[in-house]
Amino acid sequence: MCKMRTFSGFMIILLLVPIFIFTVFLTVNEWAHTKSFHAVLDEKIKIKNISLPQTSKILDQNGEVTAEISQGEIRYYLEAKEIPLFLKNIFVVSEDRNFYEHPGFDLNAMGRAMAINIKSGGISQGASTITQQLARNVYLNPQKTYNRKLSELLYAYQIERHLSKEKILELYLNAIYFQNGAYGLEAAAREYFNKHIQELTRGEQAFIAAIPNNPSLYDPLKHFQFTKSRQERLLDQMRAAGFISNVELTQIKAEPIHLNLQHKLDLYPDYTDYAEAELKELIKKEEGYDTLLANASGDDIKVVEEKLNRRFEDILHSGITVHTALDTKIQEQAQAAVKRNLPYRDVEGAAVAIRLKDHAVISLVGGKDYQRYNFNRHINHFGSQALP
Repeated sequence: MCKMRTFSGFMIILLLVPIFIFTVFLTVNEWAHTKSFHAVLDEKIKIKNISLPQTSKILDQNGEVTAEISQGEIRYYLEAKEIPLFLKNIFVVSEDRNFYEHPGFDLNAMGRAMAINIKSGGISQGASTITQQLARNVYLNPQKTYNRKLSELLYAYQIERHLSKEKILELYLNAIYFQNGAYGLEAAAREYFNKHIQELTRGEQAFIAAIPNNPSLYDPLKHFQFTKSRQERLLDQMRAAGFISNVELTQIKAEPIHLNLQHKLDLYPDYTDYAEAELKELIKKEEGYDTLLANASGDDIKVVEEKLNRRFEDILHSGITVHTALDTKIQEQAQAAVKRNLPYRDVEGAAVAIRLKDHAVISLVGGKDYQRYNFNRHINHFGSQALP
């Protein structure tokens, strides 16, 4: 009896899958010829220029990076031309072989996934294309529900209508998570090998490509061997797809992988806090928020301040480079002097050094053993506007 029910279940699946695929196929064709449907999509799902949070940099007076600022996502955006073709091919082969042909979703993969999900009684297979994954990362959430899946399909279809395949792949490879705070290929290359993406060997490229499929499981810092095993499976897929030869497959697999971790820079946090405060004041003045605040009253003041804060955060986490007059030698001397002259546990102090010829702040100490966003005894007492 059990075998009969199992057999009947498989027969139902075999009947449902082609019906489902045929229905979706007809719907897609209808979409292509129905302007009103596209008009509704354009109204409800607006695909503007997709902007991903990026890591910004603070430079000293010599152009050296002294601090990196990120909003929980360490990301250095890469243009499509900067991404090695080998890496692009790995992700297409392993994640979405019909990427260059489908309209945002793969009907065949969806049919196979539907059959597996019906059998399992849940959603164990998603059949998400690269475009769907991009839609999920940018617009949606990772919850596995049929409602979210439908939204994902619509967003993916819209993305395909508005962006080229090259741009979609570029955004995807900059959006995906590589564990340990690293988002996108460049952040992963720096995090695990302390190199730029173009400097990685093919073995190293395939190694980091192994991570996003399951970042926790393939975390190189905790499960190095799992990551290496998946790297080799990806290389096998590349060989099967004809992108590398048997000789290349053997050579790349044999290549030793040595992690060389890069830690986020935050060398002079008290000066960095000052630089951020100055940036906010600059935005406030240049974009007219100071005038708005001067003319506002009551609750309107809070509304303007919230808009200013959002604008500041957007700019601060957009991958900008902030040039400063910081003299690192004088900064280190000032930090040492504060500690040396105030050795007492309950006594604190601050120091600032200004270059007389142009009134530039070349050093600022906010306190002994200062940490980011602690009470900065110079900025909090005098305010950034008090500095020349």
